[in-house]
Amino acid sequence: MRTSLVLAFASLFVLVRAGSLLADDAGPAGIIDKAIKATSGEDKIKKFKTHTWKVKGTYHGMGNPIEFTGTYAVDWPDKFRAEIEGYAIIVLNGDKGWMQTMGETKEMDAEQLAEQKESNYAGYVATLLPLKDKAYTLTPLGEVKVGDRPAVGVKVSSKGHRHVELYFDKDTNLLIKSQTRVKSREQEGKEMDQESLYADYKEMDGAKVPMKVTINREGKVYVESESTDVKPVDKLDDSTFGKP
Repeated sequence: MRTSLVLAFASLFVLVRAGSLLADDAGPAGIIDKAIKATSGEDKIKKFKTHTWKVKGTYHGMGNPIEFTGTYAVDWPDKFRAEIEGYAIIVLNGDKGWMQTMGETKEMDAEQLAEQKESNYAGYVATLLPLKDKAYTLTPLGEVKVGDRPAVGVKVSSKGHRHVELYFDKDTNLLIKSQTRVKSREQEGKEMDQESLYADYKEMDGAKVPMKVTINREGKVYVESESTDVKPVDKLDDSTFGKP
């Protein structure tokens, strides 16, 4: 149970988001390009390549809700740290990863490391900036409803990674949902759909950031979280992503 809870905490990311979109006929690349510009441009998003934040939330993965608080740090694309008060520290540093629980630090096993890398990849994709690279294939998903909101979707594909779908609200022009496949630790590695819903956008250092994130798995609430103290950082000390 503790391991499942720890890995759930590692799924939480604050993602810089975009503004107004092109019409559907602009194609997926046009939608992404317009979105980047509308969030105050590439320079504002790049400021959040490295950033820190705090989270307060509720984990529902084992049935009974468990409240938690934590501090997070990320250096895209492959460095991440979550320190969950009273539970654990989770660190990803390139091809290495660790989890510390009850004062004991262990290296992530191959499956845990692969899953954490995929979680980081999905978060990085959702910052939009890497999608200008030709290594990513963008496919239109057309119009859908996210809740009661009309949205337009773009599927992101890259060799060696799972697909990530991004959905943008057609009225507010903000990303309101991302979706991908995950392996559930609570259900012995069973693959399932995971969607992240973004809400309560606020301007932080000139960029729009969703302060509330709800993660659902197979249509059921998995994690609810609210972020505070979101701060871009020029550089974090190397020890931030070192072995706990």
